[in-house]
Amino acid sequence: IFIIITFFFVGDDSLKRSEINDLSAWIKEKLGDKVAAVTATSRLESHPCVVTVEEMAAARHFIRTQSHSVSEDRRYAILQPKFEINPKHPIIKKMYTLMGTNPVLGELLAKQLFANSMVGAGLVEDPRTLLTSMNDLLVKALEKH
Repeated sequence: IFIIITFFFVGDDSLKRSEINDLSAWIKEKLGDKVAAVTATSRLESHPCVVTVEEMAAARHFIRTQSHSVSEDRRYAILQPKFEINPKHPIIKKMYTLMGTNPVLGELLAKQLFANSMVGAGLVEDPRTLLTSMNDLLVKALEKH
């Protein structure tokens, strides 16, 4: 099924099928149990990625009412978020390059994009907790400047 889905993304302005598969597997490895799956999507136009869960309204209600009493690992196990990447987006294409040339920066980028997507989906109780990882990404990105 994954190959059928990624077939639609092959084009001059997109990562190739094999690149999408490699990047998806790499992101899944880096995010670990925080994501149920990493897949490519054609639904996004201007965004690099999005997080989806089965029952978004129920998930948001859970975050507002119950998540403070559940560990972060357990929260991800309950939510089972799927991370969908846009293989045509410049950030995702650059992440594919970083996977080979600067994997530390690539991993920071993958984690930050996932965190941003969780905030965008309304699945983070306190977005201020993301500032440390954002600052780590900025430090690494600015190392050579």
